[in-house]
Order: sequence, then C-alpha cells, then structure tokens
Amino acid sequence: MSEFGPVLRKFRKAAGLSQERLAAASGVSVEAVKTLESGRRRHPRSGTLKRLADGLQLAEAQRLELLAAGARTKARVTIPRELPDDVYSFVGREDQVAELEKTFTAKESRPGVVVTSAIGGMGGIGKTALAIHMAHLVADRYPDGQLYLNLGGFGPGRPLTVAEALGRLMDSLGVQGPDDPGDAHEAAARYRSALAGRRVLVVLDNAADAAQVAPLLPGASTCAVLITSRRAMTALPGVAHVLLDVLPDQDGIEMLTRIVDDDRIAADPVNALAIVRLCGGLPLALHLAGARLAVEPTWDLAELVHRLESSRNRLDELSTADRDVRASIEFSLAAATDHDTEAVEAFKLLGLHEGDELNVRVAAALLDLPVDDVSLRLERLVDLYLIESVGPHRYRMHDLVRSYVKETTAALTDQPAREAAQVRVLRLCLAMGWRTRMARFGDDLSEAWYDASWTTGAEQFTVDEIFTWFDEEIEEIIGAVRRAAAGGPQQRAMLARLVLGLLPYCYVRRRHSDGVLLGTTALGVKESADDPFAAALLPFEVAQQCASAGLHVRAVEYMTIALAAPKIRAYDRAYIEAEVFLGHYLVELGRLDEAIASAGRGVEVALRSGDEVAEAEGRLILGLAAGRQGRTVAQNREFDRAVEIIRRLGSPHERYWLLCLAGLSYYEVGRLDESSAYLEEARAAATEDGDEFAVAEALEGLGRVESARGHLDLAEQHLRASLQVVQGTWQAEARVRERLGHVFLAAAHPTEANAQWHQALDLLVRHGSPQADEVRQLLSSTDA
Repeated sequence: MSEFGPVLRKFRKAAGLSQERLAAASGVSVEAVKTLESGRRRHPRSGTLKRLADGLQLAEAQRLELLAAGARTKARVTIPRELPDDVYSFVGREDQVAELEKTFTAKESRPGVVVTSAIGGMGGIGKTALAIHMAHLVADRYPDGQLYLNLGGFGPGRPLTVAEALGRLMDSLGVQGPDDPGDAHEAAARYRSALAGRRVLVVLDNAADAAQVAPLLPGASTCAVLITSRRAMTALPGVAHVLLDVLPDQDGIEMLTRIVDDDRIAADPVNALAIVRLCGGLPLALHLAGARLAVEPTWDLAELVHRLESSRNRLDELSTADRDVRASIEFSLAAATDHDTEAVEAFKLLGLHEGDELNVRVAAALLDLPVDDVSLRLERLVDLYLIESVGPHRYRMHDLVRSYVKETTAALTDQPAREAAQVRVLRLCLAMGWRTRMARFGDDLSEAWYDASWTTGAEQFTVDEIFTWFDEEIEEIIGAVRRAAAGGPQQRAMLARLVLGLLPYCYVRRRHSDGVLLGTTALGVKESADDPFAAALLPFEVAQQCASAGLHVRAVEYMTIALAAPKIRAYDRAYIEAEVFLGHYLVELGRLDEAIASAGRGVEVALRSGDEVAEAEGRLILGLAAGRQGRTVAQNREFDRAVEIIRRLGSPHERYWLLCLAGLSYYEVGRLDESSAYLEEARAAATEDGDEFAVAEALEGLGRVESARGHLDLAEQHLRASLQVVQGTWQAEARVRERLGHVFLAAAHPTEANAQWHQALDLLVRHGSPQADEVRQLLSSTDA
C-alpha cells in the first residue's frame, strides 16, 4: 500500500494547486495539508479524506486510491515509544521520585483505579524533567507503549483543545478518529477503547488546567498517567499530587557541574554556591546560568556572580535565545483565565512589598483593597504557582519572581503611590500596636497622647489575636521600621508612635533585643524628638528594653534622658517609675548609693501623691540595694512593706514583678527559703495574669534555688519547663540552657552539660552577644 503523503502530493500537483489553494478548496487547514504531505501524519480522519478528495475534484478511481492510501489496517497495532530523552542535567529529587515510585507500585492495592500523579510547581521548577525521568524509570512496566504529549498550557501559542489533544494521542495509538474532528466525546470514547486492556503510560506535560486533562485520562486501570502543570490539579479526583520546591544548594551545584562540563565549578565552590543562591535554586535559572558559563569559557565564576548580584539586571542575565526566566513568568500570566484577571493585576503590584513573606492584611493595605478580596486573589496566584502559601494567610515569592514584580510595580506606579502604600502598611501596624497598648498596657502619659484614629481598623481584634499576628509578622515589621527611618517625612513622623505600639509586645514576648533595635531606630529620627510625648516615652521604654536585655549601662543613659523630658515630670506615676527603674539599673551596675538616692526620690513622690503601688515598687529597689550592701534588717523592712502593699493593691502583673525580684534578691544572699516562697507566689501571680513567659522566668528562678539546695532533679524539672516556653526567644533560651548545663554538671553528667552549653553558645554567637565568651569558658573547662 502506498504512503499517503506522496499520493496526496501527486494529486495536488496534477490539479495544479498549491498547498494553500488546496486548503482553501477543501476546508482542511494549510498546516494539516503540510503535515500529511510530509508524512508526519499518515492516517487522516475519514472526514478529512473526503474533504481533500472533494477539493481535488478526483475521479472515482483516484478517490479510491487516495482513500486506500490513508486507510488504517486493523491488523496493525501501534506501540508508541514517545518519551523524550532523559535530561542529562537532572539531579536530586530523591524524595519526589520515591513518592512517585510508591504511587506507581500501589496500583496492586487499588484494583480498577488508574494511577494518576500530578507534578506541580512554578514555571522553571523542573516538572517536565522529573516527569520524563520518572517515566523512563517505570517504562518497562508499560510494555504496550509510552505516550508523551505537550498540551501547550503555558508557553507561546495557545493550549491544545481537547479534540486536538485526543487526535494526536489517537494518531500515536494508530486509532481512526471520528468523522467529525470536533466531536471530542466520540474521540475520547475511541481513545479509551484503544487503551482498554493495554499497559500504557501517558505523560501529559504542561497542562493548562483540569478541564483540559480530564477527557485525556484512560478508563483502563492497566494504564498510568503523569501530569505536569503550573496550575494546581485539585479538581481531578483521585490524583496523587507532588509539589516541587527549589533545589537544595548541593543539588544546584551538581546541576551546574553537569551543564558547564568543566572544572570551574569544582575549583570555586564559594562562587558556585553564590550562583546557586542568586538563582534561588530554580532549575531553569541554573540551566541558563550554566549555559552562560558553558558558552563563555574565559569567564570565571566571579564574573557571573557579579552580573547576577544586581537584582535589577538579574533577569536580563538569566536569558538565552530560546529560554528566559522573565518569559517563563509571563507565560504563567498569559495563561490566566478571565477569573484570574484581578489576581494577575494584584500580582503585578506585589513589588510594593519589601519583605520576604507577605501577610494577607499587609497585602490588603498595600493594594488598598478589602482583606477578603485580596485573600481570594492571592489564593488564585497560589493555584498558578506564582506565589507560595507558607501558612494560613501568609505567602512567599521566589526571589526571581520578586525581581519580576519589582519591574512590573515600577512600571505601573510612581514614587508617591509607592510611598502611600508603605504608609498604609505602617498605619496597619500602628493600629494593631496601639490597640494592645490601650487595651492592656495603658498609662497616664500614653492616654494623654493617644488619639482614637490611631487604632482605626484594629478595634475588632483582641490583644491575644494581635500578639499572635505580631509573632508571625515581627521580622517583617522590623524591616518596615528600618525602611521608614530612611523614608519620607510622613513615614518618619509615624515612627515613634508605631514603635511605642510595638514595645509592649516585645516586653511580653521577651524579645528585648528587638525592642532595643526598634526603640533606638525611632530615637534616631529627628521627628521623634520634636514630639514632647515621644521625647518622653521613647527613652523611658527603650531603657526598660535595654535593662531586660542585660544592657544596664545603656538603660541608665536612656532613663536619665527620659527623666529630663518635661512630660515625664508632668505625670507623677511616670516620674516615680522613671526614678525607681533607674534605681534598679544602678543596683545591677553596683552603684548602690546612687540607686538608693534615685529610688528614694521615687518613694518620696509616691508618698506625697498617695500612690501606694508606686511606693511598693520603690521600696523593692531600696530592699535590693540594702541586700547587696549586707543590710539584712533594712532589706527585710523594705521588702515586707512592699509585699504587704502589692498583695493588697497590685495587679497580677505588678505582684509578679515585685515578688520575682524579691525572690531573686533573697537568692543572691543565700536566703533560699524566702526566695523559694516569693518565687512560688510570683509564679502563681504570673499564671493568674496568663503570662506564660513570666511563669517561665519564675520557674527559672526556682530552678536556681533548687540547684543551690542540691535538689538537682527538681532543678532540672523547673528549668526544662521554663525552656519549653522560652525556646525560640534567643536570650532567654540561651540563659536557661546555660543554667541547665550547670545542673547537669553538678549531677556528674558532663556530656549533657556540654550539649546545653553548645546550644546556648550557638544562639549567643548567632546574635553577636558578648556573653558567648562566658559560655566558651564553661566548655573549655569541661573539655580540660
């Protein structure tokens, strides 16, 4: 039997028609005529044969010859072997390969079910490479063939229609299509019939969406399907989903090594790692970077690092004639449906965000849209794998995607619009902070300064809800504060109020280093000094953060500045607390006479104004100083009076603070029974107040007391309970681990002691704390 292509060409030329004229005469597309004549497709559908014969105006004998050449013989069984070659530069993905292997081998336990896996992820993440690699691994399990079809969901041109995709799959299987090429239902039925009873692997690459894929799934459980897409295939039932992330550093280096194919990667591991990280571990970017090096053999790795380090130029560098990171992102945007239009518009403005992770409320403030609307748009972007969901209402972009949206945002907005967006975010944080300050941490000075407009939009949130939000957002907020300090006048003018709204959170969560950073940043802005309330409250509260961080010299400096502020002196309680706190810091520095003088001034004003709680706080400091001086009678007198007042009038928080300090003071002079009693009472007050960090501090103190008593098991129990709360708050965690190490050493467990000290040292070194030297000495003494 003659091949169809030469027969068609013979009749066309005999009729004096060009391919274009035959297409016009027959209603068959030019592309189809070219495909048939070239032999790329040998068996047209019966309807196509009829239209070609009519267009050529063939006689009956000629028509039969054309039909015979295009006919399929039932005796022929086509076994397709269509998998592209495995990718040489494919590396890693061991966990995903194992997961897919498990899915493919699980079919024995799921009779009657078509094994279907969908590999998802952003453009350029390596979905196709993994699918092809996996298909080669399991190909021998599917002896009746392996089909591969690029559905064109994302890329130049339009996606294949369902009918077009079925036509190509049936061609590969040697199946005659329906008379009506557009009858997708009939085509799908013939396709499934052709696969019935056969063991065929179907790879559907680059799918547009679930609607495109669903009709292409076999009905035979003997088959298996691998799908790749930039859109989540959640609408397909029974599909095992594999989500790809970027490559780990070592796999990225291995990929570069394979692509560059010389010794430059191995010879310069530092810059090789820098390239991997500048590419964000994205396989497409790594491929392009490696290709640049491969075609530029005179470049060293440092040259490419230098070119990539400018985020403005990075996307330009990651481009070749046929592949491009920027284009890859744009393919995802171009494939968005009408339902995604608003999401795409939002995406192009996400360059307004300066941080790493994006909270939905922050996004709503940036875009100046309702939170619910923004949430829907962001979730659509997640479905398109343009952004990643890292937690409830929290999102993250790949570094290269962030570079892209910086470009789009710059093109769509001007500087005033960008600054206005940043101001809206600062106002959100300010509202959240002052909602907590006025609800639970108010004072006379703050109440005199406060304006109700400061908390607009945060009225519905509780303090606990806001603190939970701050737990997630604090690193981003710190970044925003730093940028605001270098921003425009409107941002700088808000800074003092914003930071003073955040400092109660820093105190309660024991994030004192963050509190010092935030406070000193605000103090460094001229506008803070221009406001008399800010000029008083900022140094007053920064001093407290410094003291809690162990920076007592700086605490004295800031509290001295606060005492010079007119607004502090205008409010008795603020003045008393400033003198009392200053006295406490002076005690910690051993400047006891100055401490007594300062606390005494506070007590004097408290007595004059009838403020017994403030009097108790002052007497506590007088007692601390007396204890350090060895004046036991004076210490007892001051403590007894302070405790009597605070038990009668103090809030749970005030009781905790005073009783805990008294207990630790008694611990310092070896009066362990009194110390234990006060610390237990402090723990009860903290529990009543619902302050888990205060409970942890009381437990830490009790651990010290029991260790001094020689009750090492009980000391370990208290310290471990404390550690469970403070873990993740680096200063408190390092301190508790150091004390726990002492308990283990006293119990003759040096290995456990060293383990705790090593963890404490790691925390201290990571945060640049000078206390690291003390822990190093502990480790060196046990090693010796």
